[in-house]
Amino acid sequence: MKIDRKDNGDIEVNFSSTAMSYLALVGTIGCIAGMVYFFVMEGSHIFSFQIIGLVTAGVFLGIASIILYEKSHFEFKQEPSELVWEKTRYFRSKRGVIPFHDIKSVKISKDDESKDFKNMKVEIETTRMRLSMTESYIESVDFNVEELVGDLKSMTGLGIDVSPKNRAQILLELGQTQAAIDIIRQEMDMSMEDARVYLGV
Repeated sequence: MKIDRKDNGDIEVNFSSTAMSYLALVGTIGCIAGMVYFFVMEGSHIFSFQIIGLVTAGVFLGIASIILYEKSHFEFKQEPSELVWEKTRYFRSKRGVIPFHDIKSVKISKDDESKDFKNMKVEIETTRMRLSMTESYIESVDFNVEELVGDLKSMTGLGIDVSPKNRAQILLELGQTQAAIDIIRQEMDMSMEDARVYLGV
C-alpha cells in the first residue's frame, strides 16, 4: 500500500497486487504455447499426457491470474470534502465519489488467522455502503495502516481536528505518558506494547 500525503492536505492511497496476476497470466500463455508445440510440432494426440498436463496447468494459472488481480485508488480531498475512489477486481472496475459527511466510520479489520495481527485492511462505512480499501489483508509496515486510519478520522470529521499521533505527542510533552498511550491504543486500535513502540516510550 502506497500512502501519499500531499502538501495541500489531501491523502492519496494506492494498492496493487497485479504483478502476481500478470505472472500467472504469462504462465497461462506459456502453457498454450507448449500445447501448440506438442500438438503441431511433435504430433502429439490431443489426449496425450503432455497436452492434458499443460491444459490443467493453463486453466489453473488462468484462474489464479483472475483471482490475484486487484488494484485500488482512494483520494481523500480537502476541497471539496470528498473521497474519490476506484477499485478493480477480477478485471472489473467500480468507482464512486463519497462526500465526507456521508462517512460514518473508518476502522481497521484485522486478520484473525495472522499470528502477529499485523495483517489488516481498512474499511469505510458510509450511509449507503461498506467499502474496503483492499479486498485482501495487507501487512502494516511501521504502523502505516494504523496511522492512516487516524489521519482519515481527523480529516473526515470523525475525530477532533488533529490526528491521534499529534494529540499523543502533546500529552507526552506534558508528561502524561499513560494518557498518550491510551489515545493511540483506542483510536489506532493498537495493543499496549505496539502503542509504546509507536510513541517510542
